Amino acid sequence: MKKDPNAARPNPRDATLERSAAGAIVRDRLLPVRNPLLVAVSGGPDSVALLHFLASYRARFGQPSELVVGHVHHGLRGAEADADCEFVRDLAARWGLRFLESRLPVAARRSEEALRIARYAALRGLAEEGGARRVATAHTADDQAETILLRLFRGAGLRGLSGMPRRGRVGGIRVVRPLLAVTRDQVLDYLRRNGIAYRVDSSNLGTEPARNFIRLEIVPRLQGRLNPSVREAILRGASAIREADAYFASEARRLLPEVVRPDGPGKITLDAARMLAYPNLLRAYLFRYAVQELHGDSRDLASAHIEALLSLLRNSGRRSTDIPGSIRATRSGGFVVLERRLAEPRQRKTSSKT
Repeated sequence: MKKDPNAARPNPRDATLERSAAGAIVRDRLLPVRNPLLVAVSGGPDSVALLHFLASYRARFGQPSELVVGHVHHGLRGAEADADCEFVRDLAARWGLRFLESRLPVAARRSEEALRIARYAALRGLAEEGGARRVATAHTADDQAETILLRLFRGAGLRGLSGMPRRGRVGGIRVVRPLLAVTRDQVLDYLRRNGIAYRVDSSNLGTEPARNFIRLEIVPRLQGRLNPSVREAILRGASAIREADAYFASEARRLLPEVVRPDGPGKITLDAARMLAYPNLLRAYLFRYAVQELHGDSRDLASAHIEALLSLLRNSGRRSTDIPGSIRATRSGGFVVLERRLAEPRQRKTSSKT
């Protein structure tokens, strides 16, 4: 049997962006075969390296059918942001790639989370404009470790602590991350070896944004005081958490029919006694999949929403709580009922004659 070259531990000299990204593309089938792929390019080192690698990969293997460069202008850094946009536009032209741009509205600039949501909405629009069904982002292993730490400090559960997947959905779009096992050092090495220029975002140099604080303050201190290989340790932990998350998700899908009582459309009734027989963590997964069954999506459920549902389960008195997806959860006797809330009819304006 022919040995899989990606299964063996690579020689350190082979630990390059090319090897890691190519292995991820094949193993996880990241690239579309017939449709264009939108590549999110800010102009920074990670996204420029990703674009160059994907262009080279396409030249060698014919996948994807087309690369489309998508740039989101955040409107936050004035002339510097304009220069970033022009840099990416020129890069796309030099490499013979289609370029699309989107500018975020002023309202999106209120917080890091608002910017993230608006950025993915913009990428969704660019993907639709470019005929792409997937968007490639340049998240690296360093981004993954920082994301896990951020989520840990914010009280995330197993799903959040498992990190970003190589393939997933964010803001209604399919996202692929070919560089998720690639370090920033490997990105810079790739750019040096290929003589590729890139832009530096000055906003990444300050510690006010939470992610920058993690990157510039927390991770270096952890490396200096506790473990020089703290990034690798975090990623190993996330891998174990991912396995646990997959197990509980599988169990929840298997057990959900046993706790659901048939009901009308737009409504799911869960047997409280049956659910209370399971461990608390499994109950949380059952609620998540019940919401997904009802709403089609459960990604907006935060830990606070799950805790509110678990509280309904533990307390038999009639109570209710509202959760994302216009769903009202009510404890009624021995059951927890999840039901879509209908929009309240608008009241007609009445006028009185004087």
